Amino acid sequence: MTSTKLGSGRLGAALRSIDERVYDPSSADELMRWVGVAMFVLGSATLLATLPMPDPNTSDHPAIKIIAALSILGAAFVWLFRPGRRWVSRIAVIYGILLVSALMAITRPIEATPFFYLWPMVFSAYFCSRREVAFDLALMWVTLGLALFIWSHDPMKLGMFIAAGVSVTLTTLVVKLLADHVSAVISQLVRAADTDYLTGLRNRRAFDTEFRRQCDRATRSGVPLTLTMFDLDHFKQINDRHGHAGGDRVLRDFATLLERELRGGDTLARVGGEEFAVVLFGVGLDDGVAFAERIGHELRERSGGDRPALSASAGVAALTPEQCTPEALLLVADRALYAAKAAGRGTFRCFDTQ
Repeated sequence: MTSTKLGSGRLGAALRSIDERVYDPSSADELMRWVGVAMFVLGSATLLATLPMPDPNTSDHPAIKIIAALSILGAAFVWLFRPGRRWVSRIAVIYGILLVSALMAITRPIEATPFFYLWPMVFSAYFCSRREVAFDLALMWVTLGLALFIWSHDPMKLGMFIAAGVSVTLTTLVVKLLADHVSAVISQLVRAADTDYLTGLRNRRAFDTEFRRQCDRATRSGVPLTLTMFDLDHFKQINDRHGHAGGDRVLRDFATLLERELRGGDTLARVGGEEFAVVLFGVGLDDGVAFAERIGHELRERSGGDRPALSASAGVAALTPEQCTPEALLLVADRALYAAKAAGRGTFRCFDTQ
């Protein structure tokens, strides 16, 4: 490859716009918040709704009203502090279990009261880790036993202890397994959506997200960053001569070559048919140029034998005060790449705005 530095000139209109597809964890926190509030509010409303119903023993009504009021306090706590903080969600679950256990201890007769355990336990199963769910199940069993065997005089308390504990535990485990399975499937889908099927590299969608993150990080910290765009020369001729299987093999080999030259903090993606992008974090323009030259040298060394002759054009651009956004940097690198191809291919160009 040969090197030529071109003046940047006016940047003009952006060739590409980078979509903002960064996952916002606040959406999950907001769901947790609303579910927590609904759990406490509906629990309180259900308790108050049962009071006017025919009841042979109303001595527990004042205590039920107190627990209903405490449930409203739980809703207010979740609403004000938001369960996005781990300790808030943990307190909400434990508080809910203890409220149900207190309800078990004071209601006469107990009847369907144990099913209230399902509310905090399903919340725990969906939003908490397996270790936390195990702790919550243990707390449920212990407090259920204390409520039944110390405060309750129900002759069926042993059967109720076993039936309620097993039913709630089984439901909790099923919900937890389903939640973990759904989470794993979603993670696989996200990885598949962000991965180029042929090379295993990031695709354009994933590159846009990571490129923006790297640019923001470099701008905040003052660390240099360089973007290098590669385009395999005369790729259509490779497909024509060696078939699409041969062209696919060339793309995979080039992706492997680029991967081998990267460091831990760099980003590599296939952003087009035969176009690849490399973000070199902590690397200035000169080192970016050296990287492009090294890739060109490797391509020349690998050509020959049963391998098709292969070269690549490259455009190199560095993050500067003048080009400090992903859009601007991508525009400059693209212009440099097009200049390299116009100069005869098998070379690179870079813009210097210093």
